[in-house]
Amino acid sequence: MRKLIIDTDPGIDDSMAIQLALASKEFKILGLTTVFGNVNIDLATTNTLRLLQLANRTDLPVAKGASKPLKGKFMGGVPFVHGDDGQGNTWQRPSILSPINTPADEFIIEQVLKFPKQVTIAALGPLTNLALALSKKPEIQKMVKEVIFMGGNAFCSGNATPAAEANMYSDPNAADIVLGAKWPITMVGLDVTHKTILLKETLSEISEFDSPLNNHVTEAYQFYQDFFIKVNKIDGTYVHDSSVFAYLINKNLYQTVSYPIRVETQECLSKGKTWPSLGESDHEERVALKPWKNRPKVTICIDVDYKKVIELIKVRLTNP
Repeated sequence: MRKLIIDTDPGIDDSMAIQLALASKEFKILGLTTVFGNVNIDLATTNTLRLLQLANRTDLPVAKGASKPLKGKFMGGVPFVHGDDGQGNTWQRPSILSPINTPADEFIIEQVLKFPKQVTIAALGPLTNLALALSKKPEIQKMVKEVIFMGGNAFCSGNATPAAEANMYSDPNAADIVLGAKWPITMVGLDVTHKTILLKETLSEISEFDSPLNNHVTEAYQFYQDFFIKVNKIDGTYVHDSSVFAYLINKNLYQTVSYPIRVETQECLSKGKTWPSLGESDHEERVALKPWKNRPKVTICIDVDYKKVIELIKVRLTNP
């Protein structure tokens, strides 16, 4: 059973991803950490606590994390995608739960030190908490089992801008630090999430399963679905955050390559773009002048058996 920390900014797609993780016996969830992103940090934390209460998992600690990127200000959430409440304007009652006193970055450090070489970090939002943890305790990069994050776009266009994916764009400095750390790390980005579509009819089938959490998530997904129909002209939604857990459950469903990655941190057209270094490792004399020199390789998901991923999600959510 994989020990797991979920770093999240719920967000409708985060909610289904958390539901998927909770429904999967492969994971022993140590706790959840929150970060700004889809919504502000207070709402992200509130939404996480609400989800756990709906799931009857009040045993899981929630650690409140970063409220803004490493540099600059939080520019605001995306209510046109996720609703004013981050949950499709479902307006759930406030949770009776509260976050723990330990900040998210310190919680990550504590758990990694407690369980060396055993903790997987599944990051669903901007990577600020992970970067802050690294800055306080650099040695954790050699003690983490694995980092899997939803974000980036290696060989396709972005969604926040034509160049960049939203999580990377929200804090490119943190992303560049995290992707340069010496820990096993996998990018589950738009290269595969835009190939994985949860159709409206499949969501309808999932909604037939009656539980407080599933009823909430599938109701919230109606708002999310409307956004994709209007903006992306698809009869469903891209499966972003849940793809992280699908990958962890069955890595054979994904095709990967490995390259060092730099993230554009400058205020320019390509801010937040994840740039893999293609083929440069065979030309050391050229690499010496490159920003990718001495960067570790990142496992990059580039293709997916999307039908099997959708079936996996459907089965787990309706037979938890």
